[in-house]
Amino acid sequence: MTRKLLWDAGAGEIRAGLVEKGVLTEFRLVRLRRWERMLIAAGERYTARIKEKLPGGSALVTIGAGEEAVLDPCPPGPEGRLIAVEMVRSPIPEPGRWKRAKVRVLADATPSAEPCWHQSPEPWEAFLMRAKGEVSEIICPTLQAAHDVRSVIGDAVPTRIDPEAISETDFDGLIDCAVSGEYPFPRGMLAIDRTRAMTMIDVDGVGDPLSLNRAAATAIPRLLRLFDIGGPVAIDFISMRSKADRAAVDAVLSDACASLGLVEKTAINGFGLCQIIRPRSGPSVPELLCGTTPGRLSLESRAIALLREAERSQGRGPRQLVAPPAIIDLIRTWPEETLALQSALGVAIELVPDASVTGYGHIHVHQS
Repeated sequence: MTRKLLWDAGAGEIRAGLVEKGVLTEFRLVRLRRWERMLIAAGERYTARIKEKLPGGSALVTIGAGEEAVLDPCPPGPEGRLIAVEMVRSPIPEPGRWKRAKVRVLADATPSAEPCWHQSPEPWEAFLMRAKGEVSEIICPTLQAAHDVRSVIGDAVPTRIDPEAISETDFDGLIDCAVSGEYPFPRGMLAIDRTRAMTMIDVDGVGDPLSLNRAAATAIPRLLRLFDIGGPVAIDFISMRSKADRAAVDAVLSDACASLGLVEKTAINGFGLCQIIRPRSGPSVPELLCGTTPGRLSLESRAIALLREAERSQGRGPRQLVAPPAIIDLIRTWPEETLALQSALGVAIELVPDASVTGYGHIHVHQS
């Protein structure tokens, strides 16, 4: 199978897309200027301090920088002692709150003197190392992006500079869908809502229910893989007339789920409801974009959108990034991003707070 990796490295984030046989099958955010806790990856190692033992044999631990995690199970011993742990699931942003990370004990490792993260590659570097044995080519938008890729994986995979290929993939459109939760499929629409308990998918459309549900059953697993949506997923299909129709849709869904790897699935019941459960080691793409506010870009995501718009802006004059004060204040805490943008454009960058501006703001290019 021909597999290519699209490496869209830009201001504030890196977007990666896996293309198989000409079709985009996975979309990931592998570097991002959002909450640092979202960069904690499954498999990373920490020295943790047992803060409080919890009912059921688990415990609350601190893993450095004020970050807490749930240790399950907790080994025998007093509160306050240090132990070596491994991340099982990174923190998850749920509607209105954060869900703590989960860790497990590393019996064969020695803890440090204080709670800390045991240094490992940056998330985007680790992503490239995993991908290099799985893709035949990496496509980048700029010479700098290609250089950064080769600095990590060397010549293990050929790199090609093709900004048009990146643009034609329309990552911006995918992000819009991920934020809105609305995904069109032939003659219908999937509406996805995040709750604290699970992801809910509603199937709607015009026409024969059996045909619509069969199309949705094909589209849903592709969507789950595309945006890395894991954990429990409930699907509400359009009501069908007979048990035979439900069985037909269930067969299509089972076949389509083969691309997801490890998965558990219930049969479609008489109300048209079905549940899929996938492993979940971290936030999905919609969660990375929206954080604790489903359906709306987080403050961090809006700041990145402004930086990316500035990066794409045309003209020779200095740039003014005009945005609500909270966005400007956040960008000021990322001085390296502003300096990189200034270097790439070859012009001065000015940050202008304006409380009257809506959305993530706009770019003003001075005429020179």
